[in-house]
Amino acid sequence: MTSHSDLSPTLTMQHVLRGIALALEGRSKTISLRGQSLTIALLVAGGMALAGCDSQSDPFRNRASTSNPPVEPAQEAPSATAPADQTAIATIQAIVANPVSVTLGQGEPEPAQVKQTLAYGDQIRTDDQALAEVGLVTGAMFRIGGNAALTLQPNQLKLDAGQMITWVVGKLPEPVEIVTPVGIAGIRGTTVFVNIDDDPNAPVEIFSWEGEVAFRLADGGDEVVLNSGQQLFVSPGEQDIEALRQQVQPLDRAAAQKRLEESRLVNGFDRPLPTRPELEATVEALE
Repeated sequence: MTSHSDLSPTLTMQHVLRGIALALEGRSKTISLRGQSLTIALLVAGGMALAGCDSQSDPFRNRASTSNPPVEPAQEAPSATAPADQTAIATIQAIVANPVSVTLGQGEPEPAQVKQTLAYGDQIRTDDQALAEVGLVTGAMFRIGGNAALTLQPNQLKLDAGQMITWVVGKLPEPVEIVTPVGIAGIRGTTVFVNIDDDPNAPVEIFSWEGEVAFRLADGGDEVVLNSGQQLFVSPGEQDIEALRQQVQPLDRAAAQKRLEESRLVNGFDRPLPTRPELEATVEALE
């Protein structure tokens, strides 16, 4: 048998209150109104005491509810996609026939799309009869075709193969150059045509449709200036800039007119070449 000394004060109080509740339970119906009030009061007091004793018997209950640190709201994980570090400097304006492909940065070639933006280091290619028109944010525009391959570089259009016609809308904020395997042609508010033959040993043709084109060899140095209607053929490995100056020749009117009428870069797009009136004026001025 367990002695009273073995019971905690909390357990002793619980036994007493429960005994009182049981004793009053059978008499609650016959007791006077005053007695009912007393019974209710005792029951309420007993319930409160039991609740207090029960909470005291588990001293860690309230402590657990207050000692836990507040739960921090879940934070959104950082995006797995890093922000693009390339600035768009050109947009594909038109595509005529296919295939036309682009290589973005160090990626793989993929089909080009109208309104697709390009950045420095990107390349655009045309194969077979395909043509493409690209506009730069600087105001320079170009069309390529004839198995062309062109890479965008700061202030430069690097043409490795094919044909290109380039023109300027408005005034360029800074010069744009056409880099070819044999040298560099500077655009000075002109419309210029460049043709790189499929044969790597064939000369590169540079033709100024209107305005001035300044050509220099890849290693720098002096320039050769072409005016409206003049063309120049530069062979691979050419190093004599003075000899090139002597080779600048104007097209005759008939040849220039035929080129104007038959050029797919001029006539192969739905939108007319913006500088076509200037090209026609050049043809009329030739002999």
